[in-house]
Amino acid sequence: MHVKVVWKIAIVVVIAVGAWWGWSMWKSGDKVVVQYETSPLKKMDLRLTIDSTGTVEPTELVEVSAQVTGTILELGKDLAGKTVDYASEVKQGQLLARIDDVVVKSDIKRAEASIAEAKANIAQSEANIVQAKAEHEQAKRNRERAEKLGAGDALSQAEYDQYIYQEEAAGAAVKVAEASLEQAKASLQSAEAALVTERRNLEYTTITSPVDGTIITRLYNVGSTVVSNMSATTMFYVAKNLDNVQVWASVNEADIGSIHPGQEVVFSVDAYPGRSFSGTVNKVRPNATMTSNVVVYVVEVDAKNPNRVLRPYMTANVNFITQDLKDAFVVPNAALRFQPTMDMIDPACREAYNQKLMEIDQAAEEVAMLADGSEPPKTPNTIWERRGNYVAPVWVIAGESNGMVTPVASDELREDMDIVIAVNMDGTSSDDAAGDSAESTNPFLPQMPKRDKNKKRNASKNPPPPPGTMPVRLAE
Repeated sequence: MHVKVVWKIAIVVVIAVGAWWGWSMWKSGDKVVVQYETSPLKKMDLRLTIDSTGTVEPTELVEVSAQVTGTILELGKDLAGKTVDYASEVKQGQLLARIDDVVVKSDIKRAEASIAEAKANIAQSEANIVQAKAEHEQAKRNRERAEKLGAGDALSQAEYDQYIYQEEAAGAAVKVAEASLEQAKASLQSAEAALVTERRNLEYTTITSPVDGTIITRLYNVGSTVVSNMSATTMFYVAKNLDNVQVWASVNEADIGSIHPGQEVVFSVDAYPGRSFSGTVNKVRPNATMTSNVVVYVVEVDAKNPNRVLRPYMTANVNFITQDLKDAFVVPNAALRFQPTMDMIDPACREAYNQKLMEIDQAAEEVAMLADGSEPPKTPNTIWERRGNYVAPVWVIAGESNGMVTPVASDELREDMDIVIAVNMDGTSSDDAAGDSAESTNPFLPQMPKRDKNKKRNASKNPPPPPGTMPVRLAE
C-alpha cells in the first residue's frame, strides 16, 4: 500500500518537472522587454548656496573715550535738540559731554608758572656766563704777567702757582655757567611741553563726536565720575553711517574654499520674515576660531541698509551664492548614477563608448603623474538617452548638485531628450505586459510565466508541450 503511494507521488513529480521544462522551452522564444524609467531633459534656473549665520554690524564703530579724570557736568544735545542718548543722531564735532575742568585749569597755571621760572633761570644763567667770562679774562691777564716775571726774587713760586690756578678756575666757571644756561633752557622746554599737555587736557574735558553717525551706546550720566589713569575710559559708541552695514558670518572650513571677495550674498533677519537683503563679500578674515574641533572663519559681507531697517547685532541667516544658473539643462541625480549593462547600450555606440572610457582613464593617469598641485580638468560624466529598447551615452560636464538635480552642459543636449534614470527587467513580451497590466496578482502565491496569446509561434523551434502536461495557473 505504501509503495503504491510513493510511486504515485514520484510520477506526479516527474510529470510536473517535465511540464515546467516544456513550458520554459516554449516561452524562451518570447522577447525580453526592458522597461526604462525616464525623465525628459528640461531647462530651469538653479541657484546653489552655502548657508551660514551671522550678525549685523555697523560698517565702522567708533569708541569715544575720556582721557581725563573728573565729574561729568553736562551732556550735549543731538540733532533733534534732545540730550544725547541711545540712537541719537550726531554730527562730527558736536558736543557729547563736558567734564569738570577745575583741576586741569590749575595744572595749566602751574605749567605757566614753571615756564616763567625757567625763563628767569635762563636770564640768570646768561648773566652768570658774562660775569664768569669777565673773571676768566682778568685771571688770564694776571697769569700772563706772572709768566713774564717768572718765579724768583720779585715773585715767589707760591704766588706764581696761584695765578695759574685762578686762570684755570675762571675758565671752569665759564663752562659751569654755560651748562646752567642749557639746563635752564631744558627746563623751559619741559615747562612748555607740560603747558601744551595741560591745555590739551583742557580740550579733553569737552567730549565731541569724531564722526557723523548714530550713538549705539551711552555708558555715563550727568554726575558720574570718569576715572582715566592707565587707559582711556569709554563713554560712547558711535556707529558711522548706518545706511551701510556689514554682516559677520561664520563659515565652516569645509566651505571656506568656495567663498571669495565680491561674491553675491543674500540674507534675511527674523525681524522681517519673507524679506531678503543682498550684499557682497568684502573679505575673509585670516584668523579662525575653533569650537569643539570645528574651525570657523569670519566672513565680512557689505550690504545696503534701506530705510535703516537693519539694526546692529540682529541675527542674519546668510546664503553665499556659489552658483546661479539661468535657463540651464538639469537632470535628476539618479540619471548620473545610472549605469547600463553592455547589452543595453545601442550597438552602434558601444565601440565609441569604450574608446571614450579609455581616453578618460589615460587622461586621469597623466594628471596623477604630474602631481604639481594644479586643479585637474573636470572629468566628463555620462547620461543615457533612450533609443527604443536600447540606450545611448551622452557625455556631459556636470556642475554642482543641490541634492536633487544637477546642471549639465554639452553640445549634444536638447530639450525633451528621454533621459534614463532607472531600468526594470521583465521576462514577458511587450504584448503580455500590456495585456496583463490590469490584472491583479497575489504576491504570496507563486507566479507562472505568461504565454503570448496573440503571437503565432514557430512550431519547429518551440513545439507546445504535450496535452495534459501544461501547468495549471493558480487562482489569483
